[in-house]
Amino acid sequence: MRIALVTGTRPEILKNYSIVKALRRVGVAFSVIHTNQHSDYLMGGRIFEEMGYAPDLVMEPPYEVGRAITWLSQLVVELEVDTILVNGDTAASVVAAIAALYTDRKLAHAEAGLRSFDDEMREERNRIVVDGIADYLYAYTESEASYLRNSPEIRGQVLTTGNTTLDLIVDFWDQLGPRQAGRYAFVTLHRKELTDRPHRMRSVFRGLARVAELFDGVVFPMHPRTRDAMSRHGIDPRLLGKVTVIPPVSGLDSLAFQRHAEIVITDSGCVQEEAYLLGVPCVTVRENTERHQTIQHGANRLVGFDPESLVAGVGIQLGKDATSWPPVYGTYGAGSRVVRHLLEQRDLGVGRRPTKVFSVGLSGRPS
Repeated sequence: MRIALVTGTRPEILKNYSIVKALRRVGVAFSVIHTNQHSDYLMGGRIFEEMGYAPDLVMEPPYEVGRAITWLSQLVVELEVDTILVNGDTAASVVAAIAALYTDRKLAHAEAGLRSFDDEMREERNRIVVDGIADYLYAYTESEASYLRNSPEIRGQVLTTGNTTLDLIVDFWDQLGPRQAGRYAFVTLHRKELTDRPHRMRSVFRGLARVAELFDGVVFPMHPRTRDAMSRHGIDPRLLGKVTVIPPVSGLDSLAFQRHAEIVITDSGCVQEEAYLLGVPCVTVRENTERHQTIQHGANRLVGFDPESLVAGVGIQLGKDATSWPPVYGTYGAGSRVVRHLLEQRDLGVGRRPTKVFSVGLSGRPS
């Protein structure tokens, strides 16, 4: 049995940490394959270093989805991969799903079943595609698992495994010391629904400037997409007022900033989960979310893009009692549960589908 873990972005590297750890422990042959969508060192290489593993194969630039499908399809045949495992709703997950479909490999999807029910969201379309192709669907919670089991388009096995981010937080807890003095808010904003609309960016930034008056500091590690959008739209950085903008931070730094923050302000799905697991109230700068249970239990609040709603939402969320939030994301060991199920499929003789000959030109393959 050989497994290919396909990643392309910063969140996948983090969420696959405990799966890699479990694969190493049981001695299963695997390869980490990186499509290089996040090629910046701060968004890729540094995260791999923190997590203690590295990609075995990396696609050379330029990054293009179609080129990545061709590259990956060739690799999984040559490496005699039985199962491709993906995590989340990124372009890399779709690339891997299509490669699995056309090379007759099994596809395993961790973080299956999330839905915002917003067709405009590119990640939503990615989730639907990957879940529809997957042979094994690993849901974080029973809520997502139930949704999948009742969806007629789902053909694979559905299991509730818990959230691999919990494994990461537990293992690195002692390294999540303070990164900022005083009483502060932590901000991450990067989604296309925000960065592609300059009027929304200006509105949200005005709100953040007002929020900054409530704290000793507001820390905003700015994603490259957000920084590029500011330049492209001609948005004056002074609009952010006293907000402290810094370069992207590592995975552990991000968790440490969140752990000690008074509140987290984000548009990231992963960060909503991280804040919940860390017991920090969250405000989400979106009109919907696929992390419904964080809203249900009062840990998170949707505020849209209006500055008044943002400021009001922060006021409401401050001081929320994390002890009232149930452990919806399961218990430690999600990575091990995923790997255990994959091993059971091997023992049952459920391996690779019949191999097709896949002969295509492959440019830019790394040596």
